[in-house]
Amino acid sequence: MTRPAAVKLPFEGTCTVAKMNRDAASDPRRLGVPREVVDEGARTLRHAVESLDAFVGSLTEGTAVEGMSPADAGWVSSSHHRHRTARSRLWAWASWSTQLTLGNIVDHVQAIERTLVGEPVAIWSLVSLSRVVQEGAIRVCHLYEPGLSPEQRAVRIAAAWLNGARQHQVAAKDVGVQAVPEAEKIWQLAERTVQRAGMSIGLDKRGHPSSAVLGAVKAPFKVDLTNIAAKRPTHLPAWYRISSAASHSTVWMVAQAFASDEDDQPVMRADPEIVTAAVLAVLGAFEDLVQTLGDYYGKDPHQALLTVRRRTVAVLDRQRKWRQQAQDDARLLLGESGT
Repeated sequence: MTRPAAVKLPFEGTCTVAKMNRDAASDPRRLGVPREVVDEGARTLRHAVESLDAFVGSLTEGTAVEGMSPADAGWVSSSHHRHRTARSRLWAWASWSTQLTLGNIVDHVQAIERTLVGEPVAIWSLVSLSRVVQEGAIRVCHLYEPGLSPEQRAVRIAAAWLNGARQHQVAAKDVGVQAVPEAEKIWQLAERTVQRAGMSIGLDKRGHPSSAVLGAVKAPFKVDLTNIAAKRPTHLPAWYRISSAASHSTVWMVAQAFASDEDDQPVMRADPEIVTAAVLAVLGAFEDLVQTLGDYYGKDPHQALLTVRRRTVAVLDRQRKWRQQAQDDARLLLGESGT
């Protein structure tokens, strides 16, 4: 399923300060966010989480080596005995980190669900929470992307592990000296495992570790999440950049929520379009996860995908009905006949 096109993103058709007063009467945000829109969003996320959880739980059933596709398991088992154990540990780390990431994704989706049913309807927290969901999904799908050779996947996993350990070192120095020894041990374990797997660690121009290398195959520590998201068809266009701007209180994004109240005073208003977009961003991330992990493990994702796509249709249908109602109500506010 490709990106939904029936919902406006926050920067499309926005209301600037200069035009606030002129457009106040026709601004649908003055009508508030309809209860049915947020209820549909909350219901959708609840069903989607249940479907994803059931699908992920079935992935490794019947696999010869837990956490590995047959092709990757074959590559590891045929490796030189000096590299075999370390390479197995790479996939074990990938499986462990994926479980953590999926748990974090579910935690944030449940937070979105709780935020949706609260009063008043939140403005930007939904968007910020959806960013965590999308980023987690992108990172998991980057590791398990179909079509990678075992060597390519191995260096991606190694790079992700090393990058996480490197970030732990940096954070530990900020936290305090008491956190440094543990961070150093975590880095040393990752470094030792990668090297025993027959890989080397590439350095940047400043001499800092920056990539994992296996022969001619190389993977950088840092991945361009914005670029990856743009290439994955189920994600909303530019959503990672939009949600990042909201999370960092970037003025150009936060300003999109400004409207005018009845006294023509500027206020922050929740927009149903933003609510729907945040829900669709989560559904797009879920669809990517289901398709990617299903392909990797050779499991049929049809039922889980069907649930996500049905919920997507339901959300879009509710949004269309709201938009039509908002247009009708706006005409009434303006004193028009409705024709």
